[in-house]
Amino acid sequence: MEMKKLDFAETLKESIEIGVKNAPSVVVAVALWLVTIWIPYINIGTTIAISLLPIELAKGNVVNPLSIFDSKYRRYMGEYLITAGLMVIPIYIAFIFLIIPGIVLSLSWALAFYFLIDKGKNPMQAIKASNDATYGNKWTMFFVMLVFIVIAGIVLGIISLVCSAINVGFITFVVMFIFIVLAASIRMAIDASFWKQMQNNVE
Repeated sequence: MEMKKLDFAETLKESIEIGVKNAPSVVVAVALWLVTIWIPYINIGTTIAISLLPIELAKGNVVNPLSIFDSKYRRYMGEYLITAGLMVIPIYIAFIFLIIPGIVLSLSWALAFYFLIDKGKNPMQAIKASNDATYGNKWTMFFVMLVFIVIAGIVLGIISLVCSAINVGFITFVVMFIFIVLAASIRMAIDASFWKQMQNNVE
């Protein structure tokens, strides 16, 4: 099987397109999650759903915000938490070794939850599948994330300067809110693009 190499330009372009198209849906989904986060049992399902939104974004459809209440997410609660537990401690230990190993491991396992839910793998298989799928692509993943952070930081700085110059509180709030929504949506879309391009690297 030929391994799909992550395309830097394609990933950025696709992430912006997906992120902008889904920004309203993402903000409503996150708002619903925040409103219901205090409800026991329901909150674990909605939290899992929010973390797995990139799977739906990768399909090219506009996300339905109400889908975070789908019972299928609560069904995978045990597997999801086991997978998270298996990843957290090794990543934490890896970060102790001067940060870089932790970053590498985080990128290697970035797709684990998607393999767990979307491909039906067990926790250990999902982690291994993510490691295999991202092999040879981690530098590209890192630079895509770095470019996103740098651009977001520059845009945030410009918005802050402009808003402080005009000194209108309501306008500042609206502009900052729109920027944060877009940034969050594009960030999820980056993961969606990663998943879309690399999910078939593993049988």
